[in-house]
Amino acid sequence: MQEGRIINLNGGIYKVELNDGSIICVKARGKLRNEKKNIINEKSLSSKANPTIIKNSPKVGDIVQIENNMIDHYLPRKNEMIRPDIANVDQILLVFAAKEPDFSFYLLDLFLVNILKQNIEPLIVISKIDKLNSVELNELKEKMNYYELLGYRVLYVNSLTGLGLDRVKKELSGKVTILSGQTGAGKSTLINAIYPDFSLETNEISYALGRGKHTTRETNLYKFDNGGYIGDTPGFSKLDLLGVDKNELSSLFIEFKNHFCKFKDCMHTKNTKGCGVALAVENKEILNTRYENYLRMLELKEK
Repeated sequence: MQEGRIINLNGGIYKVELNDGSIICVKARGKLRNEKKNIINEKSLSSKANPTIIKNSPKVGDIVQIENNMIDHYLPRKNEMIRPDIANVDQILLVFAAKEPDFSFYLLDLFLVNILKQNIEPLIVISKIDKLNSVELNELKEKMNYYELLGYRVLYVNSLTGLGLDRVKKELSGKVTILSGQTGAGKSTLINAIYPDFSLETNEISYALGRGKHTTRETNLYKFDNGGYIGDTPGFSKLDLLGVDKNELSSLFIEFKNHFCKFKDCMHTKNTKGCGVALAVENKEILNTRYENYLRMLELKEK
């Protein structure tokens, strides 16, 4: 039986890098695509588990075992994401453009919430800093300093001149890193600048749409320094709160836990009596845009 890591999925064909470094293309057995599990229906009053057919196909990043040129099963995952659809990730490198498209703090917070839900470490990279003048760049850095004080790593790069690329390359060494983030932010350009052999397709921003074209349509893992991998995934201009319950949303805004509320079930909405989070916003201890983004996400979960 052979063992390796899935590095690409396209049209039901899995590209697997075996432990000896060779690469083969295989399919997965039907039992993996349609797996029978005993699941409790949460909407039912009964606590009895019923057999249910679920789709749980192997993902890019899975460590799999292959028999007779078919993926027989995959090893337990340490984590997995739905969007992008990938498993066994060490960190997510979130690429956001300083401009073209405009920087979106809401989209950043939305990505951070989804990433923290999966217990994966985020790394924020601000690209295209050459598109801002010195005043605009300083203003952006002042706002991003709030995130750095929360413990998030923030890097600034210009892929065209190479500014900041050495720091990014160091952060990627020896880790399975997935690039995600804002559509049109230059993820493929960043990869190509760090590792020219990738030669990934890139496109300029579509000014008519105000967002990037989807040049990356597959999830791929590329071998990198010291046994690491870089994953390039489709960009997104929109993202849902995947698997996040409204009652846990506030815990994913990590600074909220530092402020005491009178009631344990406080949802931190405006004009809530005894809400320490709302008070902290008034006192400018919590960034107002972070709080407004939280309320916007909470409203989505209550619909």
